[in-house]
Amino acid sequence: MARVAVLGAGLMGSAAVERLASQGFEVVVWNRTRSKAEEAAGRAGARVAGSVEEAVSNAEAAIAFLADDEALMSVAARIGRADGLVFIDSSTVTPEAASRVAEYLEGRGACYVEAPVLGGPNAVREGRLVVIEAGRGHCKRLARPYIEALAERVVDAGEDPRVAQALKLAFNQLLISSLAVLSEAMAMAQAHGAPLEALEEVYRGTVFEALASKYLKRLASPEWPTSFRIELAAKDLDYARRAAWSRGLAAPVTSAAAEAFKLAAHSGLAGRDYSRIYWFIARGGV
Repeated sequence: MARVAVLGAGLMGSAAVERLASQGFEVVVWNRTRSKAEEAAGRAGARVAGSVEEAVSNAEAAIAFLADDEALMSVAARIGRADGLVFIDSSTVTPEAASRVAEYLEGRGACYVEAPVLGGPNAVREGRLVVIEAGRGHCKRLARPYIEALAERVVDAGEDPRVAQALKLAFNQLLISSLAVLSEAMAMAQAHGAPLEALEEVYRGTVFEALASKYLKRLASPEWPTSFRIELAAKDLDYARRAAWSRGLAAPVTSAAAEAFKLAAHSGLAGRDYSRIYWFIARGGV
């Protein structure tokens, strides 16, 4: 039975613990806040590690679902010699952070694979993620059993970890910004008395139908279970604009959306689902 460490027990990491355990892997989980690791491990019959070092010490592979650049670099810095360890980073970070961590861990003997994902916690539990994969060929082969346990589709981004993260940020950049614009359009139409059903009908059969059919009712619902926190949506947009700026691109639309989500997070919605951006906009938050 292959042993895998899951580093990070947030919504995605906890779901990964459950999925990997259900697929026959021996799972150990670490989280900065131990109680979250214990909760995830308890649901899946996994083991809790008291430190990053303990988590990876006897594992064939480690999968990281961490919040940001700082968290990923902090975890990587706690790994010493890691000869033979397959390190799979499924966090959403800047291309620069991905490159630095890859170089650092490869220098300590790890086989590094950048593998950011598309999909939420339910997609993790059901093995329906899309994984954007970058790394050396032999490292990808070693990582395949773990990635295939989580994914229904893998996008090969070559060897450079920066490319995988740029592609992930490009996806989130479009999705999250589109949700902000859809919220503005919806709020404007409803302020003029247009019912939600009429707005759905307007979008039907157009390029916007898929987005509207998936998100209009989610946006309109007074409550929605959190699958992607507003504060992380703001962070991802901020990382996308930083990635653009690093190549001399202005990214004005992404910057505006990033500020809207940051304001929403600071208004008390930080831990709520990112669809709550509609309520922030509709109530005049921006």
